[in-house]
Amino acid sequence: MLIPERVASPAARLCAEASRVTGWILLGAVLALMQSTDALAHARDRFRCIPADGSESYTSPGSCHSDTDKREPLTEQEMADALAAERRGLPFYRCTAADGSYSTVIRSGECPSDTDTRTTEYAQQAIPSVRQAASQPASSPAAQSEPVRLEVPAVQQAATATSASAAPVPDAGQVRTGPGLFGKLGLMVLVVLGFFAAFEWLGRRHGQSKIVAQQARRNTSDTQRSNPATTAPQALSQPMKTGVDLNQQARVFLTALDEGADLPGGLDFRKALQQSRLDYTLESLDRVERLLKQIRLRYSPQRENWKSRPSAGNFCLMLAFYMGTVISRQTKIPIQWCSREQAASFMPADMPIPEADWSRVVGIIGTSACVPLGLIEDKLFDEPGDMTCRGYVERLVARLPEASPADENQRCETMLEAFFADRDIKGGLKFREQLKLIQPDYSAPSLERLDQLLRSIRARLAPQYEEFVNNADTQNFLRLVAFYIGMTVARTGNMSVKWLDFQQAREGIPDLEFAFETTSVCVLNGRVYLPLGLVTEILLQPAPQRTVAEWAREALRFASAPTPSILRNSLLSNPAIPLDGQIAFAVKKAGFMAAWSMYAVEGGGTGAPTVFVPGEGDTGTFKDFSFYGTQEEAFAATDGQMSGNPHNVPFQIMSFDGYANLHTGRTDALTIDLRIYPGKWPAAKEGLSMTVACPYRHADNPRGFAIFSPKLLECSAPTAWNDSIFKNF
Repeated sequence: MLIPERVASPAARLCAEASRVTGWILLGAVLALMQSTDALAHARDRFRCIPADGSESYTSPGSCHSDTDKREPLTEQEMADALAAERRGLPFYRCTAADGSYSTVIRSGECPSDTDTRTTEYAQQAIPSVRQAASQPASSPAAQSEPVRLEVPAVQQAATATSASAAPVPDAGQVRTGPGLFGKLGLMVLVVLGFFAAFEWLGRRHGQSKIVAQQARRNTSDTQRSNPATTAPQALSQPMKTGVDLNQQARVFLTALDEGADLPGGLDFRKALQQSRLDYTLESLDRVERLLKQIRLRYSPQRENWKSRPSAGNFCLMLAFYMGTVISRQTKIPIQWCSREQAASFMPADMPIPEADWSRVVGIIGTSACVPLGLIEDKLFDEPGDMTCRGYVERLVARLPEASPADENQRCETMLEAFFADRDIKGGLKFREQLKLIQPDYSAPSLERLDQLLRSIRARLAPQYEEFVNNADTQNFLRLVAFYIGMTVARTGNMSVKWLDFQQAREGIPDLEFAFETTSVCVLNGRVYLPLGLVTEILLQPAPQRTVAEWAREALRFASAPTPSILRNSLLSNPAIPLDGQIAFAVKKAGFMAAWSMYAVEGGGTGAPTVFVPGEGDTGTFKDFSFYGTQEEAFAATDGQMSGNPHNVPFQIMSFDGYANLHTGRTDALTIDLRIYPGKWPAAKEGLSMTVACPYRHADNPRGFAIFSPKLLECSAPTAWNDSIFKNF
């Protein structure tokens, strides 16, 4: 018998809904029970494997990795610990130096020093490398990196101080108690039978009411067709969220900032941004600070009204991308921009990304995360705290691991730049203020003032060699002073300079003995000097015999004539001796080769060894030699191309990327080698060769890519031709 529609239809729907909910609850209980049973069995099926070679033991759920490994059963407590570790996640170990100088996280193995304090930490998942989109196994370097830290503005720190607590760790008693395996299986069978009995009864009730519900839907459909006005409007679907490449967006914004271009949606305070001279220096952040303060005082912006305008939102995003780029350039570590949802996968469970509007754009840099957008919005809409834009950047830069110098040349450049920019040097710098007082300006008188400073420190403090050399801040002082002496002599005497570490120096000087004084060797115009030995002698040796000024005068005996520079205004000059047309054509092609090669390295790439072979008329062919397995093979092939001239052409031009040891130090440079072969042209019967160094500042430098004036290193043509060569080049 059918129940009347007004009574049966709601009841049938309620029964059907109850049956579905009950079914899902019971099914979830069954799955949870199966999982707990499997987890307990998995925890019990574990053994300790001890390798025969004495390496670190490990646990295994089955057989060991090698047949020679000794297998021992785990104790109940160890099995409980294994289960707790699985629940908490992958184990990490923090190594803290005894003197507190460093604290690092390792995936496994021993700490760097026997005196380190090792504590156990856990993360919910291995932290993937920001540069790799694909996931990596736990044993990969990505899993061994330090957990990502989130740099939160000071105003927001109180709201984000909470963290997710770890899962409770069961003790041995918790693992031993509970129903046995067969008891759990019997309980599972009873639950399943009860589930099917309830579902069958509810299904019958639902089937009876289904006929009435179908008839009601048919009646309603007929009524709506005959009277469309009664039809309820269809709900609009939510628009799909399209993914935004924030790295590409950052490039678009910063390009618009550098070029003064417009942005989609507009950009507020464009003129004020241009007047702030945003040149990616720390000083520019002070100007950003003043700009934000002026906007707040003059306009009193409100958060909701501000964000309703795209041009105002673009202004905040522009400054956020700019601050992140300054951090990247200061640390020489690339920054990856991502959304809060994307960044969440990089964060440990106890350091979640705050659910806030200002965290919609996150910068991942090294092993840390930054959200400069929060600081910018705080300064515009809320009461500004003590944290400044510059302080925010400097604090994050100090927390990031400093990129280790590739060699002594980079160490020299990094330390001197940090000193003159008044930035921190890793490990500290002793006597920084005293060094400022001598007014270091790379001049000969400054070396005399430096000598007086060293002798006053010696007389006042009587420093001991072992202590002074082994402490980080005083060791940095010794190295900085040695670098300054060598670079001052090189600049004063226009001498090529490069720095070698002990291993590099010993290749040319087999008898060189290892000591602190030989860990940094200076080569001036091909001659070897030890300025670090000079500094330690004056400061630490019992009876110093030399002075800084005397040492510099001796080195300057081998000073060089100034290297001719090819300046931009050479194009406007009127040389007294014009070049022959064919030679001028070859020199112009050498200049074109330099421009083409510089374009190749502008984005941070490496210029491939290349030879230009001229063709008919104004044509030619670039031969790329980068496909060789090693750099030595590539250079040997290019040298063979240049010396052999297999195509029998009048001239060839070779370009390769490397360094130039100029008087300002070793610098990234492209070398352009022009060779006009003898007997090919009447104006160059004896042939002509010319080598030009085109120095540049690498794109990875915090100050950005830059091109410096080319230097004429060698030229077989008469000196009187230089003006004409420069003009055509």
